[in-house]
Amino acid sequence: MIIMTVVDDHGGLCFNQRRQSQDRKLRQRMLEIAGTKGIWMDAYSASMFTKAADRIHVDDDFLNQAGQGDFCFVEDKAVLPYADRIEKIILFRWNRAYPSDMYFDITLESPWRLQESHDFSGFSHDTITEEVYAK
Repeated sequence: MIIMTVVDDHGGLCFNQRRQSQDRKLRQRMLEIAGTKGIWMDAYSASMFTKAADRIHVDDDFLNQAGQGDFCFVEDKAVLPYADRIEKIILFRWNRAYPSDMYFDITLESPWRLQESHDFSGFSHDTITEEVYAK
């Protein structure tokens, strides 16, 4: 599976069981990346993708349901238990520090390698950095 997630400058995912931020151009970018395959996510995350509901696969157990090559958007879940099934990580960085109490739990060092990185302008964030890691 291919994990897509968004972190702040400290690797934070969420605070008090809520997302730190959101950006509609970031959601659009995720949909572009996933193409016709769509994106697996839980109901909490799916509430942001109502305009693309036909390309969203909603299941609270989506990390177990997703197969090889499937895209998964993770906002508030640990992914380390699924590390052996993760083929690629697409990390979006807010380039800001937000309060957080849950952090991305995979350390992006060996066997992970940064394959590409680029910045794009979001709607509510001037710069969002997209990084792609693979084993």
